[in-house]
Amino acid sequence: MLLWTGLFLAISLDTSVQLCWRASVPQHGSMTHALGATLIKPLFLLSLLLHVWQLFNWMMVLALADLSFVQPITALSYIVVAVSSHWLFSENLDPLQFCGIALVLAGVVLVSRTPSNSSRVTAMHQQPGTSEAAG
Repeated sequence: MLLWTGLFLAISLDTSVQLCWRASVPQHGSMTHALGATLIKPLFLLSLLLHVWQLFNWMMVLALADLSFVQPITALSYIVVAVSSHWLFSENLDPLQFCGIALVLAGVVLVSRTPSNSSRVTAMHQQPGTSEAAG
């Protein structure tokens, strides 16, 4: 349960970081102007704070499960960001993007059906008296 809570938080934090960052960046002007204007916006500062929180949450998640399990599951944030961007920023979602979203969702479903921690699975399948190095 702690793992799934951490994964939900990872997806929520990543989505929030991306949306705050997008909202804080001006859409017109030079790169220098955009950088200067972005660095002082409260939403950008919030995105930095959320990034730090995301770092600590990610360390907890990785202590509970394999990277090969958790990283694909956090791809759900791609879907949430795309839909949220459409809704909040009136960004276009075309049919090809919907196909990509469906593929990501299918991948997440498949990955979620695998063991979350291969070291626990390996330990369960080892014969008594054998070492992990020998297997």
